[in-house]
Amino acid sequence: MNSNEYMNDNGATPVIPLPNPGEGGPVYPGNDFGNGSDGATPVIPLPNPGEGGPVYPGNNGSGGNDSATPVIPLPNPGEGGPVYPGNNGSGGNINVGMPVIPLPNPGEGGPVFSGNNSSGFQGTIITVLPRPVTPCFYCNSNSYGTIRFLNAAIGYMPFVISVNNRTAVDTLEYAEVSEYGRISSGYQTITVSGRNGYIYISKQIRVNVGATMTVAIVNTAGGLNLVEINDAPCYTPMGGSCIRVSNLSHNAGPLTLSTYSGNVVFRNVNFMEVTNYVRVVPARYEIFVSNPNEVLLSTEITARSNSQYTIYMFNWNESPTAIRTLIIEDRR
Repeated sequence: MNSNEYMNDNGATPVIPLPNPGEGGPVYPGNDFGNGSDGATPVIPLPNPGEGGPVYPGNNGSGGNDSATPVIPLPNPGEGGPVYPGNNGSGGNINVGMPVIPLPNPGEGGPVFSGNNSSGFQGTIITVLPRPVTPCFYCNSNSYGTIRFLNAAIGYMPFVISVNNRTAVDTLEYAEVSEYGRISSGYQTITVSGRNGYIYISKQIRVNVGATMTVAIVNTAGGLNLVEINDAPCYTPMGGSCIRVSNLSHNAGPLTLSTYSGNVVFRNVNFMEVTNYVRVVPARYEIFVSNPNEVLLSTEITARSNSQYTIYMFNWNESPTAIRTLIIEDRR
């Protein structure tokens, strides 16, 4: 460009003062609302380093092109992620590329289904390694089983779990599982209370000699209940894996879990039901959870050799379609 061309082209004139290093960046080369040529002028100030990022190059509701302007502030590092590039409720494209804030905690996120899931997604994987010695929750003989506790109940503060009036777990948060502990065989009384001493439920369960089990705390229409889940090992030859499913949502109705390839399907699993194990080849699987009408969420699981997985499905709020997964990996 010669000097005359430079003087006659205001669109190429630098903005004075220029932004500090790191403040300037590319913008969508469209026009402003008045169809002028300053649509490519950087917005000053731009976000701090790490705050800016690409946005969906669609149009806003007014037909302009300022949808490429970064939203300030953008989420903190790790909070943002890809979203489904569809349309918003009004038919425009301005909001669909914006990250939903807050996004789930690390480990809770995964691919989302590009359908009618308006609630987002939830999913967590907990790995339990074998322990040679487990604590004794309650032992009065040499005959005992092994037990752990899972909190799948929404709407409550952390629980205190007692076995025969002896504290076994002093704090059990929502979507948290305790370690295994030994417990005397026979009928034992499990009490779930709050930190203030209020008792939510007290119930007897039967513990068989040598048995391994999970006791899940779940919501019901009338309060809380305990679900006993047999954790008998699934034996797989040649380093295989096992997967099973449990529905702990009282208001979702029957749920179906299937893999993307369709080679593993657990169909119409009812509330408090635990399926049998299915042997699978160790690999990464994308899985979908659905009710009879729609897909509610998708997530993924990487099945490892000599491991067995229980995929628990339960609510993350009161809505029947607000279903999340908690995957317990028991390694042998």
